[in-house]
Amino acid sequence: MSTLKEIANECGFSVATISRVLNRDETLNVPQSTREIIFDTAEKLNYKTKFERKQGNLPVDELLDVNRPVLSAKRIGIIEMHSTTELLDDTYYLYLKSNVERVCLEKGIETTMLQFDSEEECYRMVGNSIDGIIAIGPFSRRRVEAMERLTSRIVFLDSAPDAIKYCSVQPNYETGVVQGIDYLLEMGHKKIAFVGPVETRNSKGDKAPEMRRRIFKDMAKIHKDDMEPVYIETDSTGSNAIEKIAEFISDCDKKERPSAYFAFNETTAINVMRGLQSAGLSIPDDASVLGFNDTIIATYTQPQLSGIHIYIDEMAKVAVNTMTQLFFDENMLPIRVLVPTGLSKRDSVKKI
Repeated sequence: MSTLKEIANECGFSVATISRVLNRDETLNVPQSTREIIFDTAEKLNYKTKFERKQGNLPVDELLDVNRPVLSAKRIGIIEMHSTTELLDDTYYLYLKSNVERVCLEKGIETTMLQFDSEEECYRMVGNSIDGIIAIGPFSRRRVEAMERLTSRIVFLDSAPDAIKYCSVQPNYETGVVQGIDYLLEMGHKKIAFVGPVETRNSKGDKAPEMRRRIFKDMAKIHKDDMEPVYIETDSTGSNAIEKIAEFISDCDKKERPSAYFAFNETTAINVMRGLQSAGLSIPDDASVLGFNDTIIATYTQPQLSGIHIYIDEMAKVAVNTMTQLFFDENMLPIRVLVPTGLSKRDSVKKI
């Protein structure tokens, strides 16, 4: 049986507020949506008040208004910006989708995939209706408008097209790049190459300077006395990084080569490793490689890939929990959550 502190950690309200709500303190002035979230969390964690324990474990459900929303009756549409082929090229988004589906399953929420019909400018789905949408990745204005025609409850995952209008959940790319550069500098690397595109799609689906590259350039200016940046341009996914690295190595004098390569995503990092190895270089003895995203695939490379870790599971939880709040309070102010990154130290980075 859970405690009030565990409920507080789960739903974000104070222990005092939770205690008064669960003990039906009518003098407490909080929105009905707050009461519903607390009761739902208490039910999920199997919490019982002292009164309930004395009365033979009265179900928490009986303490609620019979007309309150039930999560198990909700249906969320999931929309991806990528095609199946693109998802296989960059598994980060594939993992985001699967984690959202897993969290929804644990909460008893039904999910369905929505596909965009470019001719009719609308999303198609199996079934008649949905209660909300979790949209993964950046989308054009016309696609966002198509979502709005289905529901006003939309949570964007890994993009933030309009912070005034929509809730969103994103990784904190700035902390990730800072962590990566600090780590490489600590390991003694001075000449560091950033490998990735100059432009990618922003949160509105428009071409814009790639965020991680821009932050890398800003940090290089800050560390100008300790760091010599190099830039190797790839396509938008990094799928051509093998060829780009091979060209770079063949055109670069051995003394001028970077000692470390910081790739903008995991696909690029793996291709950087392949490109370096095909050029006859050993990792990490001849060159260190650091990736970004850090999925399970990073542990299958030889050597295992070091990387900036994005907490995909936590992002999925926050997105689904935000949608849950929208179920109870459709007029809540939009929130934007930046999930911090971590650092996974493995074998592809060497101290020099």
